Amino acid sequence: MIFKLTPACKDYLWGGNTLKTSYGKNYDGDVLAETWELSCHPDGPSVISSGEYDGKTLADYLAQHPEALGNAPARFEEFPILIKLIDAAKDLSIQVHPDNAYAKAHENQYGKTEMWYVVEAQPGAGLYYGFEHEISAEEFREAIENNTLCDKLHRVDVKPGDVFFIEAGTIHAIGAGLVIAEIQQSSNVTYRVYDYGRTGADGKPRELHVEKACEVTSLRPAKSDYDFGTHLGQCKYFTVDRLEINGETTLETDGTSFHSLLFLSGEAEVKQGGTCIQAKKGDSIFIGADSGSYTVSGNAVAVFTRLEKQRYRIGIDLGGTGIKAGVVDESNEIVGIAKRKTLAGRPWEEIAKDMAMAALDAMAQAGISTEDCISVGIGSPGTIDPQKGVVVYSNNLNWNYVPLADEIKKYISLPVYISNDANCAALGEVVAGTAKGCQNAVLLTLGTGVGGGVILDGKVMEGGVGGAELGHTTLIAGGELCTCGRRGCIECYGSATGLIREANRAADAHPDSLLASMREKEGEMNGLIPFEAMKQGDETAKAVVDQYIEWLGEMVTNFINIFRPEMVLLSGGICGQGKVLTDPLNAYAEKYAFAGKRIFIPPVLIAKLGNDAGIIGAANLG
Repeated sequence: MIFKLTPACKDYLWGGNTLKTSYGKNYDGDVLAETWELSCHPDGPSVISSGEYDGKTLADYLAQHPEALGNAPARFEEFPILIKLIDAAKDLSIQVHPDNAYAKAHENQYGKTEMWYVVEAQPGAGLYYGFEHEISAEEFREAIENNTLCDKLHRVDVKPGDVFFIEAGTIHAIGAGLVIAEIQQSSNVTYRVYDYGRTGADGKPRELHVEKACEVTSLRPAKSDYDFGTHLGQCKYFTVDRLEINGETTLETDGTSFHSLLFLSGEAEVKQGGTCIQAKKGDSIFIGADSGSYTVSGNAVAVFTRLEKQRYRIGIDLGGTGIKAGVVDESNEIVGIAKRKTLAGRPWEEIAKDMAMAALDAMAQAGISTEDCISVGIGSPGTIDPQKGVVVYSNNLNWNYVPLADEIKKYISLPVYISNDANCAALGEVVAGTAKGCQNAVLLTLGTGVGGGVILDGKVMEGGVGGAELGHTTLIAGGELCTCGRRGCIECYGSATGLIREANRAADAHPDSLLASMREKEGEMNGLIPFEAMKQGDETAKAVVDQYIEWLGEMVTNFINIFRPEMVLLSGGICGQGKVLTDPLNAYAEKYAFAGKRIFIPPVLIAKLGNDAGIIGAANLG
């Protein structure tokens, strides 16, 4: 089934009349800013305007005919795509869109990743696309408050045919003098940051959403080196091509996805079976996923949008007490997860089987099979030989030369990759977490010990065998005895275990302190007590925390000097202290890192993915 759509029209104050005069849009208002050409969104559904379903909304039609949607969109709770034509007669507000997780939690709808295809551009027209340089959260707020935000943004002069892929979290604004075809997630969530002091139709300044924007905005320059092959843009929500029609072109739907054709110039006929639709500049045609072969003939240019079949990866995070397996999609979101107990001490073959079974359970939860998957990745504690897929040694599991990759292949017929669990957590943060967009980062996990992962040039630093053991580098020669047999390892001082040891010693030496009192109340010392006691003014606890942060500062500064990363990340329960940790650590690194402020000092930040980092990182090993 194919049919023409009539769009929903929006009269935002920055719009013009080009969509009416040049693109044939029938609208009585003075200003037409946007037309929602393909939309099932309740804020502006498009309506069928041809054939037997004339006058029915696209959303109602698809509800009655789900076969027209296709099986690829069926993985979404709602229709995934919204396609617009935008006429920017004036500058649009500077704005940002949240990702799915934030939008679901705060707005009860999806976030927004989008792309722009520039259709028309007046001389000198441009847009804002991310920041010119990385800035701090404080600089971002100050620029908003001082009305100097535009000075921080990357302005791009544009021409027809330019394409911009705008991931959620990227600050942006379309400038005056542009007509743009926008393909986006089906969402109407926008956080305005700056609006040039304009007022709305009610005479009041338009609402800004500064607090929410500060929570979701990436403070790094926008990625600009996307490679979509022959496509204009591609992500889990849409695949977009520029389709040039010179004569006759045959296309086909195979049940995977519907097709959408938005004509930007010329005239054409779209034929399927006994149906023939005349299309001209500005027309939007919907082709159902069950339509089969159809032809487009004439001389025209169109934006051709559909969804591709999604390919998934499996990530398994093996710990001393638990196994977590997850299905990770192409946007690095976990869409299925399963857990089992490790029960260390069992034969390694039994643990490996449970890992494979957890992965199969996660696939079942996601509604996919191995045919939909590319690979399996495993993050395991210990020293790893990634080339052979072997856990050389893991003291947590008491494993020696365990051929883990080959064992998993007995149950799952996919390529299997393996690395150290800390490496996987670091990779997860780089591809989807706090360090997203970085090519070089160091992650330090402050737990019972100190784990560490290093990403260099976008890849896990494996070295010869096993990667980096950052926790077992020396901080104080001849110092505390480490579990590895050496003395003075970083693990003895930067771990929660080391903090608890020092806090116990201080409480024993000062039994009248609040630190000692809180230990007695809890029954034993833990890593949070020193911070809580310090916040309540206890000098004994403050001395413990100050010493701990100094040790962490030395540790972080050493790794900055060695690796020169773009970012240092901290994870683990202690990191719930947030800026209590990171502010003094950033000041310490700025003061003591080699060359100081003469060169870039990477920020020390808290990792945000938590337990998901290991799964996402492992899935990205292949």
